[in-house]
Amino acid sequence: MKKAVTALVLSSLLAGSSLCAADKASSEATERVHRTMLMKDMRSMLDAMEQIQRGGLYSSSEDMKLGVKKLQGTLKTLESDEIKFILPKDQVYAYKFAQKTASMLRLYSDDMVTSIEAGRMDDALEDYTQLLKQCTSCHIRIRNW
Repeated sequence: MKKAVTALVLSSLLAGSSLCAADKASSEATERVHRTMLMKDMRSMLDAMEQIQRGGLYSSSEDMKLGVKKLQGTLKTLESDEIKFILPKDQVYAYKFAQKTASMLRLYSDDMVTSIEAGRMDDALEDYTQLLKQCTSCHIRIRNW
């Protein structure tokens, strides 16, 4: 009887630890998928910034607007809870900082479109500078560069 109870307890413990390990592996796999998707969005943001800059340097307001549209399409990532997957766990302020950065990126990019449409390229390029400062600020603080 004791052997049967001991065997039952041991098998329950082993099954429980197996389930726990499976849950942890599943959680890590989910985090990797989110991280990969978010890093893809970060690369898209870089491409958008390059397109805006190229448009500004070649006086192509259409390229600048397309770059802004691409940038704003990726801001939903920064504004969502998914951003937590790539933020450092030890930095409590990181999530709020990312949210504020996203808000400022949206503000400056909206202003850039307004400036482009009004024919004020100097102002549009100043907005680009502000966008770049937001990117740099976030990377310096959160990525510890």
